[in-house]
Amino acid sequence: MTIEETKALIKNFFESLYEKLKAESEVLVQIPVVEGNEPMWAEGCKSDKEEWVTWRLLPVQVSEEEIAELEENIGTKLPQVLKIFLTTYFHYFDGGIGQNPVEDKFIGILNAWNPMLVRNGYLPFAWDREGYFIRCMDLENMPDEENCRIVQIDHEIMFDFDEDTATREELAAEMKPVADNFFAYLKMLLLECG
Repeated sequence: MTIEETKALIKNFFESLYEKLKAESEVLVQIPVVEGNEPMWAEGCKSDKEEWVTWRLLPVQVSEEEIAELEENIGTKLPQVLKIFLTTYFHYFDGGIGQNPVEDKFIGILNAWNPMLVRNGYLPFAWDREGYFIRCMDLENMPDEENCRIVQIDHEIMFDFDEDTATREELAAEMKPVADNFFAYLKMLLLECG
């Protein structure tokens, strides 16, 4: 898939998911009023009257330096598809996606981050809907992103590993398949929502 096709697919994913959730219930696209999240309020929201407001998708504006800093913080280069995913829209989606609000950029991927997983070729990017499993992109087949599986590991089982000596083989035995690649993963999330 080309970069332009990837950008269009991810943009469509975010917009479709937002519309599905909003059609199901306006509550699913609301956030509490807190300092810093005003740029994401839907048109017409006023904080002096509301405790909760409807949020909107907001195109991401981040610099290459911010992406480089994120990569340095997580200890690996982002695959192109994840870079596009994180730089398309600011949003408050959770449940397998990882929030990326304007007031706390990249918080979803940072909350899922684990040095033991990264060191062994798994890039954590989000938690599952229930908060038990860490979702990861298996980087074993990089740079062929379309052959990088999405897997998950129960966060509690990770306490059984020595963070400094755990091997890829040990972790692989505990990884559960989720999707064949990130594109299939996004499609799965949309189907689960509808």
